Amino acid sequence: MGCCASVLSRNIDNQNPIQERISYNTARDTSDRSTPRQRTRRAPNIPLTEHYNEPVRNHVWRSKRRTWTRAQLDRERAEFFETRVTGRPEVWAAVSTVISLIRSGDLVTAQSIIDAAGITVPTGDLCEGCYDEQGVLYRIPQCVASDPENMVPSSCRTASEDGGPAGYEEELDSGTLSDGKLATDDASGDELISQDVERRREEKGKTSERDLIRVLARLSDRGGPDIMISIGKGQTVGLLARKVHQEAKLKSDRRVRIAYLGHLLNEREPLVDQGWKTGHVVNALVVSPVDDLGLGHRR
Repeated sequence: MGCCASVLSRNIDNQNPIQERISYNTARDTSDRSTPRQRTRRAPNIPLTEHYNEPVRNHVWRSKRRTWTRAQLDRERAEFFETRVTGRPEVWAAVSTVISLIRSGDLVTAQSIIDAAGITVPTGDLCEGCYDEQGVLYRIPQCVASDPENMVPSSCRTASEDGGPAGYEEELDSGTLSDGKLATDDASGDELISQDVERRREEKGKTSERDLIRVLARLSDRGGPDIMISIGKGQTVGLLARKVHQEAKLKSDRRVRIAYLGHLLNEREPLVDQGWKTGHVVNALVVSPVDDLGLGHRR
């Protein structure tokens, strides 16, 4: 009895190893067929220091909210770059040069400046945003980047030129960009409005004492002190700018533009309607008159 058990045990232990491998492989093949294999796509090995960049190209657009003449576009672009309060000045200077080169059709030189300045343009379209080496976003309005396809001859006058002082347009000729845009006007500018007209306009906008707000304005042409201005909650940023101009005793050939949290404000709307909070300081940008501004001809 003991010998039979011993022989049986040896037979089991000495089972053919080939049969074991066949059994294992069969089970593995069955498992592979029952479980579909997942295909993985390996991401390209792009260094973290390398930024995704597309070649720069001209921005093509048509104006839907207003008409533009050559003179208006030139003034708009000059004042836009004169009043930048965020970002690095050297980057804005590079962007200004690049835009001029793109408009002239010299894309090769424009791209070389973009690369040398370390600027990233993810889509190749400056209007869709560009970034410096620190990741700061620079927004470019359409009217600054290129001429609209429906630009009108300079001999045509628009409503903003004929109808008194123009302030900021309510919106850019761009559905997505958020920077404030300076509307254009005649060479006179709103500083040449007669004192009588200004006085009547301010009298009309007077409000009760309880509706007054006190705004602290910090001028860009001096180190201080700040100027405190009182205006009504419903009165416009344009009136605030004129009061700052008067209170600061600025020369008549200077203009004041109001900026808050890095954005130029719409002169036709009240301050509180544009996000201003009580106690916050606004920036009063003192700039040269429009006709004296130029990308390469600044005072």
